[in-house]
Amino acid sequence: MSRLSCLYLGLSLALSGTAVAAELDYSKMQQLGPVTATSAMPLSASPKADALRNNIARHLNDSALDSKVAMFGQDYRWQKVSKNNPDGAWLALQTQVTTQRFTQGKLTIAGLENPQLYIAGERVGSGDEIAITLRNGDYNLLILADGQSKDEALSIDWQGDADVDTLTLSKPANKRVSAELLFDSEVVNQLSLSPDGDYMLQTKTHYDASKGDSAIRVTELVKRDNQQLLYRWSDKRPSSVTWSANSKQLAFVYDGKIQTLTLADLSLTTLADDMKNVSGLTWVNDSLIFSWEKPFKADEKATNKRFQALQDRWSYWRNNAQIYQIDSNSGFIRQLTENAISSNLIDVSENGETLLLSRHPVDYKEPAHGISHLIELNLADLKETEIGSYRTFASALYAEGGMYMLAGPNFMNGLGKQKSDLIVNDYDTQLYWRDANGKVTALSKDFDPSIGNAKKLPNGDLILQVGEQDRTNLYWYDKSKAKFNRLNTGLDVTNVFSVASGKSNTTLVYAGTSATEPQQAYSMNLKSQKKSLFDSRNRSYSDRKLGKIEDFDFTNKHGHNIDGRVYLPTDFDSNKKYPALVYYYGGTSPVGRNFTGRWPFNLWAAQGYVVYVLQPNGATGYGQEFSGRHVNAWGEFSADDIIEGTQKFLQAHDYVDPERVGNMGASYGGFMTMYLSTKTDIFAASMSHAGISNLSAYWGHGWWGYGYSGVASRGSFPWNNKQLYVEHSPMYHADKVTKPLLLLHGNADTNVPVGESHYMYTALKLLGKPVELIEFNGQDHHINGRQARFDWWDATLAWFDMHLKDEPQWWNYLYPETKAEQAKDQ
Repeated sequence: MSRLSCLYLGLSLALSGTAVAAELDYSKMQQLGPVTATSAMPLSASPKADALRNNIARHLNDSALDSKVAMFGQDYRWQKVSKNNPDGAWLALQTQVTTQRFTQGKLTIAGLENPQLYIAGERVGSGDEIAITLRNGDYNLLILADGQSKDEALSIDWQGDADVDTLTLSKPANKRVSAELLFDSEVVNQLSLSPDGDYMLQTKTHYDASKGDSAIRVTELVKRDNQQLLYRWSDKRPSSVTWSANSKQLAFVYDGKIQTLTLADLSLTTLADDMKNVSGLTWVNDSLIFSWEKPFKADEKATNKRFQALQDRWSYWRNNAQIYQIDSNSGFIRQLTENAISSNLIDVSENGETLLLSRHPVDYKEPAHGISHLIELNLADLKETEIGSYRTFASALYAEGGMYMLAGPNFMNGLGKQKSDLIVNDYDTQLYWRDANGKVTALSKDFDPSIGNAKKLPNGDLILQVGEQDRTNLYWYDKSKAKFNRLNTGLDVTNVFSVASGKSNTTLVYAGTSATEPQQAYSMNLKSQKKSLFDSRNRSYSDRKLGKIEDFDFTNKHGHNIDGRVYLPTDFDSNKKYPALVYYYGGTSPVGRNFTGRWPFNLWAAQGYVVYVLQPNGATGYGQEFSGRHVNAWGEFSADDIIEGTQKFLQAHDYVDPERVGNMGASYGGFMTMYLSTKTDIFAASMSHAGISNLSAYWGHGWWGYGYSGVASRGSFPWNNKQLYVEHSPMYHADKVTKPLLLLHGNADTNVPVGESHYMYTALKLLGKPVELIEFNGQDHHINGRQARFDWWDATLAWFDMHLKDEPQWWNYLYPETKAEQAKDQ
């Protein structure tokens, strides 16, 4: 057993059970206090002791060690630890501890009165002996005490559970990122500009351990140019926000009410209450158009449900939404549409006389087994005119002389295809123009990025949010020149944006991240440089260090360029040998360069892994021919690219140990992981989250199964293409799996039923193959709950630590029955 003794007053260090004389490196430890401000009783004696100490710990954890701390008229600074501290005064000791693996042990504290231990601002224990469990990482360690003991020397001893359980003390310095920081840090997730560009509504969100899964959101109305605060919502967030055309009023839904805020005097008016299930507010002159949904309520006495259509597996499908209008002066409401099928508001004409609507009746005649009716509604007489019925339709926008439309390449019998005989992916969204005579023209056939969102400018131009390779960029579409112009946002991924639609000199605001840069928000003009509105690095990551990122592309055996990137561990040393993790999606979308999210590449790199992310054939954003290889392939091209890419990655990076490479993916990527496990043994261990093991089962039961397969397996069904549905299903090849496979799944997954992991688990168990299955209780397709997310990340990293680092301790701590099973087998 190893023993590291940190004796703050010049005593000895004990290492590996042997006392070794050593001078203390005082620069690695700091003391605040004693704090002599008069108090009625010692901290620990107060009936509010825990709250008082937690409050102090939170503030001290957030304070810089080189700044003064002011308390009740006295200033204190962090300084070297003192031998002589007066009685009756509390003090704090602080240092940074570092672990290089999952670490367990206990701290024995002597010489302090009523010590309380906090790590990363969270209380972990109190008393003379405190058990500690730490992930691989860097931590701020803080001890609060009522004072120093007269009779005992001050010391802190660390006793690891095993020789490998060591702590390293270091100077307060840049730390690696942690799971909590990546999840909890404040981000901007809503931006809305007034038409004149002068005002901005922004919502910022962060998490706090004390609030659990509940996000802390603050929405603010500010002046765009100087961020002057005008109005704030802090308990609930206004939704369906819309600006009047003259920028004088803001309308929104709040707490079940439709309200307006007048900017001149910041007066708030409630137009209507009892407005649950209202969304999509849009100004039309002096009125507001909105969608009002009536939720379906089943007969409480019913013992069964007769399905009316395939869509009836969607819990919301029987809800019915129609369009309404409210007069902003009187508050009177009238209903504009009535139909057995929900009516969806798409846009309002510039003169406010007509609405553009869509409806989606049941229609399975052609892939992707759905159809959209595009309808124009005249507000004067409520007469409806059908513009057309379309497949692969996404959205539309009015513009002078016609309308823009967004749809897949197969739209209108393949109007958007670059070549008539090309197999295309209808998730690769294209831009079209429909003139006043009904003629439709494809505008983006030669534009490789996939178009996701469009905002119209006063002159009929567009600002487009597009998926371009592994980035999400903003483009300005110049209608007069039919030209796409990429805007220099300075970000890899633009998540949210808003445009001042009533201003000729276009202004926009946007927020996003880059692969190794946390969130930034900017304001910019198409003809000027950007101005910073929000900087997450300064707010949350100023004391954090990140590894570097490098591009790694290769040309596959078919001559296709396969895009990739490599994340290097923090404090990377090219002379070392590192384990590696390979990540991909393999479905129709590329893996974006987001800083964090459900797949925290920067966290994995901070844990000592080299991370290789690649974009195999089938992803959108690389052109129609590239994305079309997703169709009727179900992993065939993608698997070849992943295997070939991993081999070339290993050849090009001799600092990666080829015997310690793992792979993982989720959803379609989870399918890819299971599929790869039947195709290759290049990976030492694998993890599949919410993966598909039986294509026929997902096609017939998954929430989106038949619709997604209408794109991914266009024209192929179990009865006419058994080869595809059987030979590409991992379950039918389970006997070929040779390496450990971890299956993770939310047991409330409505997209990919949890049975898809059970099929593979059953097969591998019967075959005696190394497999683990973990269900996350109450979690859907995405693991979104705060603690559930941390548990999910922990399970994943503990699995790879066990198999790629030969460190089973974390996994055995999470699942102690595994340790017992291992002992039984020995």
